[in-house]
Amino acid sequence: MESVLVQALVAFLTIHFLKASSQDFNFDGWLNIDCGSEQPVVAGGNRSMPWSTDAGVTKTGFNKRLPARQALEEMNTLRFFPDQTQENCYIVSVQYSGWAYIVRAGFLYGNYDNLSRPPTFDLKMDGQNWTTVNTSSVDDGVPLYHETIYYVGSGYIKVCLVQTREGEVPFISSLETMVITNGLYGEMVEPINNPHAAFHLVTRTNFAGPEIRFGGGYYGDYYNRIWTSGATPKNCVNFSTPPTDFDEIDNYPPIGVFNDSILTVNASDPIVLIVDLPPLDGPHSACFIFYFYNPNDTSGVRATQIYINGQMNSTITFAGPTSKVVTIYPIDVVGPTINITLSSDPKSTLSTLISGMEVFTKHDLAVPQPSNPVYYAPPPSAAAASELLIFMYYVLALTLSLVVVFY
Repeated sequence: MESVLVQALVAFLTIHFLKASSQDFNFDGWLNIDCGSEQPVVAGGNRSMPWSTDAGVTKTGFNKRLPARQALEEMNTLRFFPDQTQENCYIVSVQYSGWAYIVRAGFLYGNYDNLSRPPTFDLKMDGQNWTTVNTSSVDDGVPLYHETIYYVGSGYIKVCLVQTREGEVPFISSLETMVITNGLYGEMVEPINNPHAAFHLVTRTNFAGPEIRFGGGYYGDYYNRIWTSGATPKNCVNFSTPPTDFDEIDNYPPIGVFNDSILTVNASDPIVLIVDLPPLDGPHSACFIFYFYNPNDTSGVRATQIYINGQMNSTITFAGPTSKVVTIYPIDVVGPTINITLSSDPKSTLSTLISGMEVFTKHDLAVPQPSNPVYYAPPPSAAAASELLIFMYYVLALTLSLVVVFY
């Protein structure tokens, strides 16, 4: 009987070993930190990517679990920092120094302190002002994210939380770093063009469709970007545009972005999009990226003019079923809002449409990154964690098989 149980356990471990080794997505260069969590999570089940704890990447603060369960598992815990007499920072080592990274910090208050007072505080990255986090700016239960594209010249990224209002305690729910590969965002990530600059995400919108997150499925984003569902202007309708001919294009947007578009009811009407900017300390360069999918409509011509704050910046003409990306950079903006107008070109006979949009603002970094950081012991990378789990399964299976042999 004991021999049968041992064999069953060996079989169980072998299956899990094969399952772990079959995960073919490469998380190399990624680190996803579930702040405040006590246990790391390997990809699988209801977690589509591996998450590490923040043990080893910060030395201050306290873990806390939210009283109400959240839909996103990584939002169920947080780390808060009540002691502002010390530096409250995360120091995250990066696998590829000299590359650009997407860095995203996530926050969900969830009334964890029973005060019903969502705090406002500052984020700094490598000694530079990153952004002000206002957790009261979103509805309760909705995560707030701040994301930037950042050229990492050293071997680490240092993110600090700074109290700015008395009695309002900084906290963080998640911190993610993803190396940028495959030529994404070429205008922004080239170190020759932007050696000491960060590009802060203002909006990444999927028009007429649902929110899109990381996923290995047909519609998921392989680069762990979050596309929020955009509002439809009053003079537009949601229009299904499932791609029939989809090639790899700039920035590798997920197919789900092109699956739906907003379309003007009347061909002569423009699409007007208002983008709210965070407070800026003066004019900043901005990068605008527009995503279009033109369906196979042979009844006329579709041509679109793109205006930003009243200035025409580009004209795009579509022919047949095709996906197109238009990047406009640099454009100086001040705020508090940006007016984007997509108008029909005089030669156009079809309504104007758009599938997705991204807007970034450029922020120059005045002070170089420190050359001699004091590292905390970093957690293993996602890839290393998966490899360690596979090795553990293998050792256990081998050990138990020897027990069966000698039993």
